[in-house]
Amino acid sequence: ERCCLHMGEADQTWEGIKNNMALCDLKRKEWTRVIDTTTEVLTRNPANAKALYRRGVARIGQGKLSEAQKDLRKCMEIDPHNSEARQRLNEVLKETRQMQTADKEQADKLRGFLRGERLDDTVAVSEDGGVRKLHGNENSPLFASWIKREWLSPQSRTAAAVTCHIVLKTQAGKEVWTSRKPPGALSPQEVGPHMVHHPKPVQKPAEPVRFVVDDAWGGVFKAWNSAVKTLQMHELGKFEVAKYTLGPSVESCIERCVAKWLGESPARAAMFKDVPEDMRAAAQRRQALQILCLPEELCLEPVADPNGTLNMEVELLDVGEYEDLEGDGRALLRVLREGKKGTPVATDLSSVTAHFRIAKLLMNVSLKDTRMGLANTSDGLVMREDKTKEPIEFVVGEEEVGDEGDFVPPCIGRCLMLPKGGVCEGMRYELILRHGVPVSDMEKSINTAYAKGMISADAMPDTTGPVVIRVEVEKVVPAVSGPQSPAWKGAASLQAERRRAEQLEDVDEGRHRHKALRRWRRVLIWLDHLLEGRRWRVQEDSGGQPASGGGGVAGAVAGSMYDLEWDADEAEEGGVKNDGAGATAGTAEKLEHPVRPPTSGDVDAELLRQLDGEELREWATAHVAVGRLLMSEAAAACTEGDRDTAERHIRSAVQACEIGKIPKEIEVAARMALARHLTETERAAEALEVLKPAQALDPGSTVLKDQVARTLQLDTDQKSGDVKGALRKFKQDLIAGLEADDASSLLTLLQEVDSLPLTWEAASETAIGKEVGKCARHADSGVADLAKGIVGKLHKLAKQERPLWVR
Repeated sequence: ERCCLHMGEADQTWEGIKNNMALCDLKRKEWTRVIDTTTEVLTRNPANAKALYRRGVARIGQGKLSEAQKDLRKCMEIDPHNSEARQRLNEVLKETRQMQTADKEQADKLRGFLRGERLDDTVAVSEDGGVRKLHGNENSPLFASWIKREWLSPQSRTAAAVTCHIVLKTQAGKEVWTSRKPPGALSPQEVGPHMVHHPKPVQKPAEPVRFVVDDAWGGVFKAWNSAVKTLQMHELGKFEVAKYTLGPSVESCIERCVAKWLGESPARAAMFKDVPEDMRAAAQRRQALQILCLPEELCLEPVADPNGTLNMEVELLDVGEYEDLEGDGRALLRVLREGKKGTPVATDLSSVTAHFRIAKLLMNVSLKDTRMGLANTSDGLVMREDKTKEPIEFVVGEEEVGDEGDFVPPCIGRCLMLPKGGVCEGMRYELILRHGVPVSDMEKSINTAYAKGMISADAMPDTTGPVVIRVEVEKVVPAVSGPQSPAWKGAASLQAERRRAEQLEDVDEGRHRHKALRRWRRVLIWLDHLLEGRRWRVQEDSGGQPASGGGGVAGAVAGSMYDLEWDADEAEEGGVKNDGAGATAGTAEKLEHPVRPPTSGDVDAELLRQLDGEELREWATAHVAVGRLLMSEAAAACTEGDRDTAERHIRSAVQACEIGKIPKEIEVAARMALARHLTETERAAEALEVLKPAQALDPGSTVLKDQVARTLQLDTDQKSGDVKGALRKFKQDLIAGLEADDASSLLTLLQEVDSLPLTWEAASETAIGKEVGKCARHADSGVADLAKGIVGKLHKLAKQERPLWVR
């Protein structure tokens, strides 16, 4: 200490030596020496964070909590990132609250004694006496002051949800279950040589429990519900509870869960085919507990002694009032912070930037949290909240589109539609969804597995069980709604929508083609609006009369051939799914087919010329895409009406190619798509005519050449089939004419046969040569001469079919 006075920066060196001396004394728990040494440092430098921290720890050791609290708070002000100081400060605050609670209980007992009231160690707080509050007063009110009467009524449109820490102990003091420690902390850890190289599992943070007070769905223990109603805010209450107020009190809820999600099905029967009945029942019960997020320690095994008691500590942390959105308790909403006034409201296809958290309702286990990150500590990897993490940007209605890192649960987009006033920038709210959200919404891999049928919903229920979803909206960018929208940028908006549609078609092996179809139809709607707005140009050119043609764009927008109808989809997506996987059935939307699809004459050519080059290109591209998607198996089940609609869309694209200058790749794609559809509907000859201009545009395309070859072969087969049918009919007519000896009818029939494009295959298969040969010997010279000519043709065809060595 003396030597450092002769060194440069002597003050810093001296402070370091003194702090090290204090650290040594701290490890030996010599609290007085630590306080003296650090006080000496702080006299010279009051902003020395290390000295403040070590003096605060020493004062904790001496039991001087208020002075320790001052030192630790000042240390946090100087060094906000000091995690050790923050942890020590939290411990001091917790111990201070416990001491205050104990003092209050003792004072209450003393005041009651002075008033002549009877004091008892426990007071019943439930009707059957199964839950008793320790050191309570029988004259104190049954309910705490924060409880509103309407929260306890089943018919009320409001409810209360509480957040609290709960610890259950045996009478000997052994912890049975606790929310103050990370999940699994009380379970015995596996040890042995085989665990040496095994990494420690990621440790999740300890979370308080959350539940709805007087839950009509029965998903909370009676002991917890009765106890929390007697506590004031931040009070730490101690209770004695009978075991039948824990696991057995939620038995009816478990049975309902089993009936709803885990009923008998062929998939489950196959999964448990060789499993004994008792093991099957245990697995079924464990799965139900996982869905409801009930602790297995309290619910898995039957209670051997229902009247046995446990000690319970409950600390009430928070109470929130929730609005029942539908009146049935399935969806509860709590607005934590109102959004900014005058900002856009999130709608379908809006771009939203937000943080969100999805957690189980009772145990508050996090399923998805954008603020949670991994931290490497001395105890291994630990999940911790990271407030520096950036929010996630996604498109409402297209949340699941993207890579694993960009995947957003689709239920988040549906939750943005639930608040009745809409969700805008700056808004923060929570939703309690009783039926939960699909498990397939949680991760990209699980979503893909369910979509591909790799996981059966009959065997593995696609539900998380009751959840709490918190959403913090930071930014909302509304989607472009068309030319009338303020965000409309002309061709740039059309191109952006086209690129998004193409992206949706390509990702995830085409699983999002129905979303791409919706985007393509939006392009067509916008172009429809543009054409309607330019109709006056055509009317002026025709002397004020509407242009000739098929009626132009179908009148006003309401009668447009691209009219869309949006209906509630109760059977498909996510957190609000088919009565069981979400809160409400009115949030998902689907796109109906146009009421009146376009034909090749629906849009007058002169009106279509009013589109500029880029707009006409988007017109053709969108029509080709819609037609192709409607015909593909990836779209919904394709009906005859869908095929007709698809053909008309593609013909509209071909029409645009004939009117204006369209890039050749678009015209070739349109003609190939139309030809493919025509060949599927047995119109190969028309398909060949459609493909001729495409061959001229791209003569080197092998794909196009292959399609032409297949179409030509199909056309030949179709013609051959037609000739065979005609020859069979003519054969019967010739037999009848020969029997009647009707020369005029025979002559007419032979002329018809002679006009057909005869092939040896058709003639040999129908065996018409025999009847024609009889006609060649007819008495009428006209009939005989014509028949001989046909026989000569048949001989020539037969000669061509012979092998070379026979000819």
